[in-house]
Amino acid sequence: MFLRVFRKYSTAKLTHDLRLYDGRLKEKVPLQIHPSKPYLSFYTCGPTVYDSAHIGHASCYVRLDIVQRILRHHFHLPLVTAMNITDIDDKIIARALEQQVDWQQLARRYEDEFWSDLQRLNVRAPDVKLRVTDHIPEIVRFVQTLVEKGFAYSTADGSVYFETAKYERYGKLQKVIIEPESNASKGHKRHQSDFALWKASKPGEPFWTAQAFAQGRPGWHIECSTLASHLFGRTIDFHAGGLDLRFPHHENEETQSCCYHDVPDWVTHWLHTGQLHLEGQTHKMSKSLKNTVSIAELLGAYSADEFRMLCLLSHYRSAIEYGPEAMGTARNVLRKFASFFSDAKAYIDGLKPAAYDAASTESLLGKLSETRTTVKEFLKNDFNTANSVLALGELASNVQRIINSHEPSASGVSLIGSSNVGAVLVVTEYIREELVSYGVQSLDKQSPQHSRQMGNDANQSLEQLIEAMVATRSEIRLQAIETKNPQLFKVCDLLRDRLKLANVEVKDHGKTSSWNFREGSAK
Repeated sequence: MFLRVFRKYSTAKLTHDLRLYDGRLKEKVPLQIHPSKPYLSFYTCGPTVYDSAHIGHASCYVRLDIVQRILRHHFHLPLVTAMNITDIDDKIIARALEQQVDWQQLARRYEDEFWSDLQRLNVRAPDVKLRVTDHIPEIVRFVQTLVEKGFAYSTADGSVYFETAKYERYGKLQKVIIEPESNASKGHKRHQSDFALWKASKPGEPFWTAQAFAQGRPGWHIECSTLASHLFGRTIDFHAGGLDLRFPHHENEETQSCCYHDVPDWVTHWLHTGQLHLEGQTHKMSKSLKNTVSIAELLGAYSADEFRMLCLLSHYRSAIEYGPEAMGTARNVLRKFASFFSDAKAYIDGLKPAAYDAASTESLLGKLSETRTTVKEFLKNDFNTANSVLALGELASNVQRIINSHEPSASGVSLIGSSNVGAVLVVTEYIREELVSYGVQSLDKQSPQHSRQMGNDANQSLEQLIEAMVATRSEIRLQAIETKNPQLFKVCDLLRDRLKLANVEVKDHGKTSSWNFREGSAK
């Protein structure tokens, strides 16, 4: 799989004008690219699969999916993405004993559920998936090399620890005070900050045999270092995960990998997403705190696009709140865009009177050019999606003001001249393309979700039925306008309200009407 992806990007030209936040320097720095490298590596820390994923996980992976989409679509960077699955861990062993199931079966079940959750959230699968238990020999070699280089040591029980005092730059990502070695630590780990590379097995636990040290299993931090090095080598362009992984996990990864590869820095750009909190709470969402909301619960109440919009409306490094108020805001933003696309379609299709003045065309095209530049600047500034979405919303509002401000002529005949319909179409497709590039799936004409929304194939008859009902209502409404009959107007209102209950929104435009499915409804 990796070779196929590599060949795909092997002739790509690497160009950029992007600045990213560097947590080590506490400032934004230009994107660094190795000129001889035909692709950019992007490694994401995956889950420990001992339980169902929750929306704290979802916010991390949706935000990183948005970042990857921006890197590919807006900056045309040839990414090769990878993610690990930790399928052996103390928590997995404990949960398997609790449920009285085989630990491997438990891990596979939750792993399959995780990939299914990401798909439902419209998160693109990584180019390469790496399962820890598939790479035990490589992990053993990695640990052995660190021992041979003098950076690691064995304890009395056969476990192996990395000695943090041996690496002078320990604390790159977060400052750490290394306590002096204690005499009481003989036979155990030497410093409080030392971390396990290999954990000797206890009775009844799964283990692997390593010739150089005791039977056991990998420590947590060594897994990602080995898997990422196995795939990408001595350096990684992007390494990402939640903010809670910055220390100790990412700090320890960076430390042991620099020592293994003899490089000053292993990762060029660290990306850390802000934590998710429930509205009114200050603690991050965590299984240990029992304040989680499962992804299944999320998608039972909201659409994947509504949750993605919640993520888009904040910076990826910022904390994010989840609750009725925040999700209501995200839903309303999506509905405003849906209303815009509905109005624009009616205008382009001739259901609304068009403007025939050069000034409105020039105004639209000028605003489009300004918004293109603004959005690009926002995204260049460490992926500022919140402001880019606001800029797109402002552009959409400007278009709606123009296309809703024209009334049909008294004769019902269009004026002669060049209309601004072409400009409206160009602006509409630009806004759609931008939102789709962030992964807003319901707006993508090529996506299965959009196909369902537009009533293709199995739903074609449903669309035809609604079309017939709206057409019949339009005929009644036209008669009501001509006769000024209040009873007929009431019938029209009743039909519109009944259709709204079925998540079909009807809009009247002079003597014509249009309809669309409401955002977030089941089609």
